[in-house]
Amino acid sequence: MNTNPLLGLFKTIFLLLTFQVNFHDEKNKSVVMEDGVRFRIFRHVELRAPNSSAPQAVFVVRFRPRNMTVEQNIRFSLLPLMIFMGFHGFREKFWCVNDETGLCQGVYAWQTREDAENYCKSIAMRFMTHRSYPESVSFKILDQSREKYWMFDTTRREIA
Repeated sequence: MNTNPLLGLFKTIFLLLTFQVNFHDEKNKSVVMEDGVRFRIFRHVELRAPNSSAPQAVFVVRFRPRNMTVEQNIRFSLLPLMIFMGFHGFREKFWCVNDETGLCQGVYAWQTREDAENYCKSIAMRFMTHRSYPESVSFKILDQSREKYWMFDTTRREIA
């Protein structure tokens, strides 16, 4: 599927111009992940896709940016947003940071597992990996065909 950065940018612009992007106001709320690590949410975006089925895959990535403060990374993270939001199958993302350690986390909802796997090989992921400490980069893809992942389920989400 499509992870071409130029096509992603054009589609993102279209999504923004047609009001299909919803920026949620959860800035500076915190969340504790399954492994006990606490993160501050600094951005949450969701595409309005009324005619599509529920996303079937969650992609969770963690990394520590190299040569960049937490605040610099937060500002910088707007740049790849303009590309991957237009990738096929993207539905939603939480941007998170642990202010004490500088560890960053992205939690994405993708329409299919294939879409999530394609993102793993995309220019956005390669760019993020290149600008991070190599040993800090980890990711996983979770199947959510039976139950919505807790961060995307507003009835079960534990955000302080």
